Amino acid sequence: MTATREKVADLLWSDSDSEHSRNSLRQTLSVLRQDLSSLGAAILHSNKDTIGLSAIDTDAAILEMSPSVRSGSQLEEATSVYTGPFLDGFFAGSSTFEDWAAVEREKLLVIAIGSLEKLARLVDVEKGLAIALRLLALDPTREASYRLKMELLALSGQRDRAVRTFESCRVMLQKEFGVDVSPETRRLWQSLLVGPDPQLLSSAPMQMSSAADAASWKKPSVGVLGFVNLTAERGETYFAKGLVQDIATALSQQRDYAIVTELPTFTTETGSLDVRRIATTYNVQYLLNGSVQRVADDLRVNVQLIDTANGQNVWAERFDGRVQEGLEFQDRIAQSVMVALGIELQLTSWKVRDKSPPGSPEVRRLINQALTKYYEMTKASLQAAMRLAEQALTIDPDNPRAMRTLSIAISVGPAFGALPNMREHTDRAISLAESAAKAVPDDEIARCFLAYALSSTGRIEEAVVELRHAIALNPNYAHAHGDLAILYALQGQTEDALHQTNESIRLGPLGSTEFWRHHSIVVAKFGNGDDREALEAARKVVRTRQGFIPGALYWAAAAMATGNDEEASRAVHHCLSQIPELSLANVSPGYVPRYASDKNHQKFLTMLSRAGLPES
Repeated sequence: MTATREKVADLLWSDSDSEHSRNSLRQTLSVLRQDLSSLGAAILHSNKDTIGLSAIDTDAAILEMSPSVRSGSQLEEATSVYTGPFLDGFFAGSSTFEDWAAVEREKLLVIAIGSLEKLARLVDVEKGLAIALRLLALDPTREASYRLKMELLALSGQRDRAVRTFESCRVMLQKEFGVDVSPETRRLWQSLLVGPDPQLLSSAPMQMSSAADAASWKKPSVGVLGFVNLTAERGETYFAKGLVQDIATALSQQRDYAIVTELPTFTTETGSLDVRRIATTYNVQYLLNGSVQRVADDLRVNVQLIDTANGQNVWAERFDGRVQEGLEFQDRIAQSVMVALGIELQLTSWKVRDKSPPGSPEVRRLINQALTKYYEMTKASLQAAMRLAEQALTIDPDNPRAMRTLSIAISVGPAFGALPNMREHTDRAISLAESAAKAVPDDEIARCFLAYALSSTGRIEEAVVELRHAIALNPNYAHAHGDLAILYALQGQTEDALHQTNESIRLGPLGSTEFWRHHSIVVAKFGNGDDREALEAARKVVRTRQGFIPGALYWAAAAMATGNDEEASRAVHHCLSQIPELSLANVSPGYVPRYASDKNHQKFLTMLSRAGLPES
C-alpha cells in the first residue's frame, strides 16, 4: 500500500505546480501523523520518495474480496460494507482525483451489484427479494435485476407480481433506451405464463406411494407410420418397409413407452398429414414418420417425431448411407432412432427442450448412447457412459452436450462404484459442467449437472444457486426441483425440501430416476428426526436402485436409528461388498454430501458406525 510522493501530490493537488503540490503534501502528512499518533495508530510511513500505509482493513478492500467468497454468511458480511457510492459527497478540488475516484466508484458498484445478486440466490426468498429491490435502487435501469426479482417472485409463488415486474422492465427499457427486453428475460416471462400455479401445488400431499405413483402415470404412446419412398424405383419401397419394421422392433424393446405399428397415413383435403385424426383414432401421443430417397448408390433417410398435441416436431434426424450397406444401414438407423427417441421422449416428459447444439451426427449418436447408458444407473452402464462421452469429446472437444454428459457420469460414478472417489474426478466434472453452462447460459440441464458436481464436493450453497437458476429458466423441470429438495434437506430446511419433492413428483412422470425423489424424502426425514419415515423411503430407494450407494448408506443409518440393528448391518455389508474401501473417514462428503448441521452430520456418522461401517 505505497505510492510515490510525486503521484500523490499530482493526484490531490493537480491544479498546483510541482513545488506547491509537494509543499501541500508535506503539510498534510504532518497533520495526519499528529492525528494518528493521538489515536495510537502508527500506520503511516514514508521516506524521501514514497508514502505508504501499514496493512489495514478497509471497506473497499473487503468488498473487492466478495466475488471470491462462497459462504452465504461471509458474502452477506462482505456486501454489508457497501452503503453507497465510493466517496459519495467528497470533493478534493482536483480534477485528476475526481477522474480516478469516478473509475473506482464504477468498479466498486459493479462488484457490489454482482455480489449482491449472488447473495440473493443464496439466502431465502424473502431476503432475496429485499436484495433484488436494493439492486434496483442502486441501478434502476439494470435488466438483470428485474429478471432476478421475477425469478424470486416465481419461486415464492407470486407469479402475477413476477409478470408485472416484466412489464415494468419492458416499459423502462423502452423509455430509457428505446429497446426491447433481452431474449433471456422474454423466455423467463413466457415460462411464467405457461407454468403451473405454485399455489395449487401447496395443497397436494407431500408424497405418494409407489402404487399411487404408478397408477397416476401412463406410458407415452408412439405410433409408427409407413415411410414415404421419394424415389420412383420399387426397390426403395421394400427398403422403406423393412426399415419401418426394424425401427418398430427396436422400439418395442423399450419399456418406457408403448408402440403402435403399421398405422394408416390419414391425410387432410390439402394432402398433408392429418395428425389430429390419427392421434384421436389410435390414441397415440407421438407419431414417427419419415422418408427414403435414393440418388445413384447414395441413400438418404429422414425421420421425425411429431407431438400430436400441437403437430410440432419434437425431434428430427437425417441418415446418409450407401446402397451397398444394405441391412447394416437399416440396423444403424433403427438403433439410432431407438436411442434418440428414448432420450427425446424423456426430455419431453420432463418438459425440457434441449437448448444445447447437438453437434455432428456421429457426436449426437455417441451422446445419446452415453445418456441411455447413464439412465440405466448401474456400475457397468455408468462406466460405458463415460467411455462414450469421452469419444464424443474427442471428436468435438467444445461440444456442450458432450461436456455436460461426461460431467454428470463422472459425478454420479462414485455413488455406484463406477469410479474411485478422487478429487481430480470431481474437479473435472465441475470444470466440464461450468464450460457447458458458459457455452449455453440458458441450458437448465447443464445447470442441474453443474449443481450435482458442486454438491458432491460439499459446495452446497453454490449448488443451490445453480438449481434455482435452472428452475427460473424452466419452472416445469421436475429434476431440478428434486435435486433442490436434496440440498434443502441437507441445509435443514425440511419443509422446503418436502415441497420441492412434491413439485418434482407432480411435474415429472415416473422413470429411471424415480428413486431420486424418494431419496430426497429420506435425506429430509432423517435430518428432521423422522427416522421411521426415512427408513420406509430408504427401503424404496434400495429396492429400485440396489447399486445406489448413498441410498444404501441412508438405509443403514435409518435402520440403526429405529433399532433395526440386523437390517442396518445388512445394509452396510451391501455397501462394502460394492465399495470395499468405504469408511467413516471418506463417506461424507465423498459419497454423500454433508449435512450443514453438525448435529445431523454426527448422527448420520454415529448410526453408520454402530451399523458396522469401519473407521478407516
